[in-house]
Amino acid sequence: MELYHINFAEDIPVYRQLVDVIRAHIKNGELKNGTRLPTVRDLAKELSVAQGTVKRAYDELGKEGLVDKAQGRGTFVSYRPVDPDSRKERAMAAIDTMLDTLESMNFSITETKIYLDLKLRDRESQQENLKIGVIECNPEVLEQIGSQLRKLPFVDLYNHLLGEVLDYPYQLAEDMDLIITTAVHAEAVESAVGSHKKLARIAIGLRPRCVSQIVKLPADANVGILCGSLRYGELLQKACHTYTELSRLPQPELLDDLPDIRAFLKDKDAVLLPENYETYCSAKTRQQLQEYSRQKLLIPCSYQIDEGSFMYVEEKIQRLWSKRKI
Repeated sequence: MELYHINFAEDIPVYRQLVDVIRAHIKNGELKNGTRLPTVRDLAKELSVAQGTVKRAYDELGKEGLVDKAQGRGTFVSYRPVDPDSRKERAMAAIDTMLDTLESMNFSITETKIYLDLKLRDRESQQENLKIGVIECNPEVLEQIGSQLRKLPFVDLYNHLLGEVLDYPYQLAEDMDLIITTAVHAEAVESAVGSHKKLARIAIGLRPRCVSQIVKLPADANVGILCGSLRYGELLQKACHTYTELSRLPQPELLDDLPDIRAFLKDKDAVLLPENYETYCSAKTRQQLQEYSRQKLLIPCSYQIDEGSFMYVEEKIQRLWSKRKI
């Protein structure tokens, strides 16, 4: 039964994999409305899993309204794609019925407009935010651009590391209203999530205040780089190559890999590290870095979405929000 294939090597519960697989086949039309699914016993036997696992998956699909259980007959697909024309006709009919009711209660057109406007504003205030997925290859940049996007209205952010998305996309395109990633990763993300319509490509760069400190480093300075991930360390190393004439480029070191931070700091004239470095080190390391900063140069570095990309994302979110309110 290829339709119900699962991968036991995945670090994802089997029932959840089964839900995802069946849901996908229902939504793409391979399992059409009215199709009878295998019995719990038959599918459990076919997949070599417990019957309780299959039952749980069917129960989840039932809660989503994708299948119906008919006592004594089995489990059937109950999903019908929404016909836009049909929705419009039903909406117009519902509005006509409401207007007829209000007219019979002797409300004028002006009064009806006022009450409708009040109700729409009330519904708008209760409306759920847009779900925005942000994908980046290292945790430092992911958090830094996430903090920038979090300031936008109408959004709930969901951060995802690129590696995790590539390993298991988990219906990301279906769950999110918009997926934001850097242009460097856009092709890989699009291939993984299977959708380009929801993808927004952004460009990022080191914040100007960080650059202004880095460019002042003298060529003979002994500079260190500390990071939470080596990918971020490589970005800071590239920044040193771009903005300085250092005779020796610093090698990145992971914050949690240094048994003795004082030994690392001892001969350093300056240290570059993530702006939110506190989240990647122990309290003891944090204290020693703060002591170092009183005598030497500590440069907290942060990346941001460039102005053009940020405006593009703002406009895209505003359009999505306006469309949802219609």
